[in-house]
Parts: sequence; C-alpha cells; structure tokens
Amino acid sequence: MGWVSFSKKAGRCLACNPAAIDWTLIVVAQKSNGGNAISQLYVNHPRYGNSPIPSEYSFTDTEIRSGHWRYSSLKYFANTAIPAVISKQNFAVSPRAVYVDIEEKCQICGCLFLFFALEQKWWFEELQFWVDSHCTRCIHCRRADRETRAMQKRYQRLVQQSELTQEESEQLNVIRSELYQRGYIRHLSKRRDAC
Repeated sequence: MGWVSFSKKAGRCLACNPAAIDWTLIVVAQKSNGGNAISQLYVNHPRYGNSPIPSEYSFTDTEIRSGHWRYSSLKYFANTAIPAVISKQNFAVSPRAVYVDIEEKCQICGCLFLFFALEQKWWFEELQFWVDSHCTRCIHCRRADRETRAMQKRYQRLVQQSELTQEESEQLNVIRSELYQRGYIRHLSKRRDAC
C-alpha cells in the first residue's frame, strides 16, 4: 500500500510540508487572471494540476458572485468559470449557476490548494453532493484520511481474528506501527495483541 506519510500529532502531511518538498520538481504557477499576475504555489492535484485552468467561457464578476451565495466571500479566478447544469445538482434552496476555481486553505495541513471548477462539476453533477458542500482539505490530506480509515478497518478485522497467518501477523505489525506514528494508537507496547 502506498500510504502518504502523515502525522496527526504534527497536523501536516509530508506531501504539503515545505521542508519535505523537492523544490526542483515544482513549477510555480504563472497565469493571468483579469490582468493580475498569479505567482502562488498550490498543492498539486493529480488530475487538475496546481494552477487555475482557464476556460473558454467568459463570465463577469457579477455573474460569478451571483452564481452561488458563497462565491462573494472567496478568492476565485474569474477566467476559470464554467457553466453548471442545475438540473443535475442536488440542492435545497440555491443551486450553483457557475463553477469557478477557488483558492482554499487545507484545514488539516494549512497548505493552499485549488478547488477546481471541473472538480466541483464532478462533485455536484456526477457524485450528487449537496451544492453547499465545500472542499476543506487538500488532495493529500483527503487521501491520507481515506488511507487511515482503510488501515483502521483492516486493523480491526485482524485484531478480531482468533488466529493469524504469518503474513497477517506481519500486516498487523505494519498497520499498528503506521497507526501509532499517525497518532491513532497511543501505547504501542500496551496493546494486548502486540507481537
């Protein structure tokens, strides 16, 4: 399993930690946004990259701000706006008329990332998330969270088994160690099932 190194205690994923980044592999985004130069380092998304994705559409700031109630309080990139298909959205009161790349700060690691217009389209039209949902964690922290949950489930299954094969015992030790390092197991040596 290719787990992202993450420390719950430290609250930073190593993929976002500036001290752990190989700066020779990073290219700082240089795009224009209504004449304003953007020179910002965002977490790299495996599908969408780390810079705003200009669209072929042209929306005014007024159209974008009225496109969803939340847009007026966010930093967004106007040249990335794409139209939404409201009939595909799951909403109670106010749909999103447009999607636009939005700058966000990860609640876990504090790194800046983009919540891409194309990603929003996928969330709200294909996956049917509520349109008032919002991305609050970068892709690395979301991935680390999914991996941690999968490890916890596997750990529980292994611990509940009455007998383990040699391979399962080794898996249990690896998972236990990783969960301990991430801060999810407090006393590694005090576990009844510690080998």
